[in-house]
Amino acid sequence: MPKFSEFFKLNASQAQLDFVDVDTDQDLPVYVDPYAIEIRNDVWSGAASQDIRVFFKEVLDAIRNGDMRRARNLMSHLHEPMETFLGVSSGPPKGKGVGSAQSSKLIHAIRNSKAYQTGILSDLSEMALYVDGVDRDKISDLTTNVIRRRLIEYTAQQCGLYGIKLHDYNGPPIWRSDRKSWISEMVKLPRVSDAPVMLVPKFSVRRRLSLDADVFYKKQITDFLVAENLDANTSLVETLKSGKKWVPKGEVRKKNKKSKSFIADMVAKYPDLLDMYKKIAKETDMLVNFDDDDPTVGEVCAQLESKLLATPTGRKNANRYHSIAMGILTTCFYPHLVNPHKEWEINEGRKRIDIVYTNASENGFFSHRRDAKNTAATMVIVECKNYSKEINNPEIDQLLGRFDDNRGYLGVMTCRDLGKGRKAIKKCRDLAVARRGYIMVLTDNDLVQLLRAKAMMDEGAIEKILDSKFREIIS
Repeated sequence: MPKFSEFFKLNASQAQLDFVDVDTDQDLPVYVDPYAIEIRNDVWSGAASQDIRVFFKEVLDAIRNGDMRRARNLMSHLHEPMETFLGVSSGPPKGKGVGSAQSSKLIHAIRNSKAYQTGILSDLSEMALYVDGVDRDKISDLTTNVIRRRLIEYTAQQCGLYGIKLHDYNGPPIWRSDRKSWISEMVKLPRVSDAPVMLVPKFSVRRRLSLDADVFYKKQITDFLVAENLDANTSLVETLKSGKKWVPKGEVRKKNKKSKSFIADMVAKYPDLLDMYKKIAKETDMLVNFDDDDPTVGEVCAQLESKLLATPTGRKNANRYHSIAMGILTTCFYPHLVNPHKEWEINEGRKRIDIVYTNASENGFFSHRRDAKNTAATMVIVECKNYSKEINNPEIDQLLGRFDDNRGYLGVMTCRDLGKGRKAIKKCRDLAVARRGYIMVLTDNDLVQLLRAKAMMDEGAIEKILDSKFREIIS
């Protein structure tokens, strides 16, 4: 069976897609990571994180109150999330998950963990550090089930973007934080052959969980213990011929055997260790491709440049140009701009389609535009014009009408060329001066420059291009 993108003929590689492009015949060895969601600065991640926090607090409260019936009821709905096709199964996806048979074992493991007993366990993402028998599979499956409602909403948005039909699906219960309970309801998902598919944002997955007990122990904890032994000049300290003192890491680990109870003890005594580890984990680069067969970002950029320059102007090729332009923006601006989706259509989508990206940037141009009062760009609104003529006032006014206090006041209009009169830039300057909105115009030449910078993974060059286009309308 082909990948999701191939089945629906999206003509887009993984780098051009906001979601993980799965194969329904084979689980993909990546995992939904609650910490990766927690650290994101966007509305979808905020809602998903809230679901996770509320659910896990309910579980811990039930255990602390001795209400095992409530705890088992909460955990018994965590069935294997077959619809995401993520995990480590070979052959048809099976998944290991946390089913009803395992819920009691998991509750028992939580109760017996040192982290629970000492009160430092409060976050689902930390369970893999502290609770025996909990690894990336279980954390991923737990998280997927708890945020199922958000994933279904996300899937509908992505399918709306690509015109993919949704079908009724009576799947597992959905966690509702507002009711603090599981609710059964009919939902809609796409199907590949007979298999329902739930799409997952690629920023929310990792090959290895951000918070990993083995990595934490071998790096932050071991380094701390080495430094502590040196300061105390313990028997583990050795002196080199040069006179320099050192402590072999292997000897430190022999004396301090790795266990999840030991990790919990260390964090309880030295909470800064976990803070340091989380800070490093937050700065870890996100994945772009997940399959060795996926083309590299450089190859994708080269393909997009060729397709862009080979696309004729005019209404006949408007859809083709729109698809290419959206692929370019998604490729070049990920992970700053995510979750592209349609918000407005007229005539059942036959005429105008505006695309809205969520601004989830942590630094750089888009972060500054979100935080600046004049733009307040929590979203970035995009319109693509495959015109052979100059962009005029009506097209710009159309985009301007999409701005408001909720979305912000930053837009991007892509077009083939500005023309000799450069009327679009003059109009955009007038709007910026009047503080009505800020619209950057990206021509073919600008998009090619962005692609070439992205191909070299030169984020600094991309920032310079964006800064230049913004200064063009405010100068």
